[in-house]
Order: sequence, then structure tokens, then C-alpha cells
Amino acid sequence: MDTVSSNENKISGRRLKIAFILPHFYPYVGGAEKLFYDLAVALAKKGHRVHVVAEEVDGYKGKMEFDGIKVWYCPWKSMFGHPFPRRKDMERHIKWCNVVHTSTFTTSPGVSALAKKYRKPSVITIHEMRGVKWFMTDVWYKACIYFAVEQYTSRQHFDIYHAVSDATAKDIKTFAGKRKGIRRVYPANETGMGGNTDESFSLRKYFGVKREKIFLYYGRPGKTKGIQVFEKALKLLKDNGELPSGVRFCFILGAEPADLRKAFIKEMKAYGLGDVVKIRPSLKREQLAAAIKQADAVVVPSLTEGFGFSALEACQSGAKLICSDAGSLPEVVFGECAVFKSGDEKELAEILKKAGEGDMSVYRNIPEKRFTYEAFVGGIEDIYEEIVK
Repeated sequence: MDTVSSNENKISGRRLKIAFILPHFYPYVGGAEKLFYDLAVALAKKGHRVHVVAEEVDGYKGKMEFDGIKVWYCPWKSMFGHPFPRRKDMERHIKWCNVVHTSTFTTSPGVSALAKKYRKPSVITIHEMRGVKWFMTDVWYKACIYFAVEQYTSRQHFDIYHAVSDATAKDIKTFAGKRKGIRRVYPANETGMGGNTDESFSLRKYFGVKREKIFLYYGRPGKTKGIQVFEKALKLLKDNGELPSGVRFCFILGAEPADLRKAFIKEMKAYGLGDVVKIRPSLKREQLAAAIKQADAVVVPSLTEGFGFSALEACQSGAKLICSDAGSLPEVVFGECAVFKSGDEKELAEILKKAGEGDMSVYRNIPEKRFTYEAFVGGIEDIYEEIVK
């Protein structure tokens, strides 16, 4: 079993004043938001004083205090889902703190400037760095905008650039031109889908599948998630008359991006795959946990991955996994895994065919990996210790 651990020396007993300046925070739903919530709460439990400044969300406005942390929810203006922080909301917290910690994208420039002004040690967490990979998934003019924004925000000066995986660290070096100050600390995920499972939920009933195997995809129908690669693989199998008759390909799709979701459903029907492809809306987390456990295989055909929470959750649930080698996936997956080259619909089609026919040789057993809260929080404390004088 591989366990990611950190050094024993933690801040030498010091209790720090830590300011997190973030685009979004709890109760906003997302992997990055969960990472920072877990980190803030854990640091507070260890005696550090923690302030969080973020955009207001779902009735959370103004100053609030819970789980040992103080949070200021601010009325920031947003564009395309990205809030733009006001200087006055950030400044007093950066003046107050021993170390300021932020994330991409829109909070980065302001935090960098204020940290420099007040000579405060600074950290930025980069969850994913796409660089030229934007042009793999978006039309050229959108890709140009996204690339420019990513370049501008990730090239701001910080003392430490925290990467959530080795793949992300490599991309920071390649696409942001950083050679110093990069530290990799894996996020924590000890309990998979959170440890709560709706035992009354039936995946077969949800999709109306009686006896056939279920190969499950779940998540957003976004281009980076590789759903179009999955689509091409299924079309290829149908064209070659090689669709395994004993398999149903089931998709639990998020509502957004709505245009891509609609296009995928339309394509499946137009190609005559309606009998073997089943599509349903998102589930509650407890139901999704049950769905993953009940699937015969989970398919993660991503084109990019900063960390790969969905793939890791599937592995922690004991599911067989069919996944691409995109980004960090080779770093995090374990158990019975069939890995194909990212974007290669032919290789994916071959794996789907063999696995659907019961050929277990497509899977290889990868030793278990653990991503503990002790290692995650300890690793971040190591970063703070390195830069706090």
C-alpha cells in the first residue's frame, strides 16, 4: 500500500494566522472548495487562526463563524462564473496574517500584489494547468481567452506554487515557466464518496437494466472529461459490429454544460445506440456512492485531470476502472484498472469490447494508494514553515 506522507517537523509548534482568499468556498459545491474547507477546518483544529474571504453564495453573506474558522462572504461581481474580488475585502486580512493562501484564477493578481505590498509570505494552489491543452477542447477564440487568463493569473509572483499532483507540477513548469517554488502535496480523500451510501438505491432499477453488465460514466458532459472520446468509441464498436451484447453503457450526466449534454443525447439516438446507451440525470451523493459500487465497471475517459477525484472515488469503492492516462490519473488510480491512451477511441473501444465479453486480462491490479488528511495538512504546514520567518 502506498501512502503519501509528509515531514514530521510542523511549524515548530507555532500557531499561525492564515488568510485564505478564494473565489468560492463552502457551501459552494466543487472539488477545490471541498479541499479548502477541509484544510481550513483541519488547520483550525490544530490551533491556527484561520480567516477565509470568498464570494457570497446561497444565503451565506457577511461575516460568519463555524467549525473553528471565520469566513467573510463578499458581494463580488462575477463574469462567466468567476468572481472578481474587491481590494478592500482582501487587504485587511492580508495585513493581519502570517501567510496568505489563494487559488486560481481571479483572486490571484490581487493577492499577489497585496502580499508584495505588505511583505507577506504567499501560496497559490493550482489544481490544474492546461496551457496549450485548451486548444484540444475549445474553439480557437475561446481557447485563446482561457489560455491568456490562465497565463496571467498563474504567472503572478508567489513564494510557493502548490501543485495537487506531479502531473500538475510538470505542467506548471512547462506552461507557466516556473522553475522554483513548486511543491506537490496531494489532496486528501480517505473515504471515497464520503462513507455514506444509500443502500436502498438500485442502479439497475434507475436505468431499467435487468441482467446486462453496467459500464458507468458519471459527471459533467464537458469536453475535458472525454465524453466525446467515449462517444466515438461506441460508434466505432457499432460500425464494426462489435458492441458487446451483454453490456449497457449508462451515463449519469450533470445538467451543465447543457449544450454538450443535449448534443450527446442527440448523437446517441441518431446513431442508433439508444438500446445500449442509457442516460439519466445526476444523483444525490449517497445514491451515487451506491451506484459506483453496483457498476460492473466505471469509465473515466478524461482528456485532462489535475488530480482525478472521480477515478480515485471509483477505486476506493472497489469498482473496476477503465480510464485514460490523462494528467494525474496514473498517479492516483489503483485496484483493477484498464488504462488507455488519452484521446484514443480505438484503444478504448477495444477495452470496452473485451471487458464486455468477460475478458479480465484487460485489467491489471495496481497496489492500493492512500491520500490521508494527515499527509495533506502536514504537507501544507511544511510549505508554511518553509516561507514563514
